[in-house]
Amino acid sequence: MPAITIQSLELTEEQKDILAETFISAFSEVTNVPKDRIYLFFDGYTLDNAAANGILFSKNPPKFAKGKFNQGK
Repeated sequence: MPAITIQSLELTEEQKDILAETFISAFSEVTNVPKDRIYLFFDGYTLDNAAANGILFSKNPPKFAKGKFNQGK
């Protein structure tokens, strides 16, 4: 059974729902594997466990990214 892994900063449930449907549907269409046999896993990273440019995201969050860490912004 195929598995898809998404590694990202923490995502909202709505974002996960959309990504799960999109990735699993596309994979199923391309490979002819039934959707119920495709697994998708999310590896979410908190802002203190990710960095760019040598700076933790907890000290300098990505301005345009949307996820649990900046809901409502």
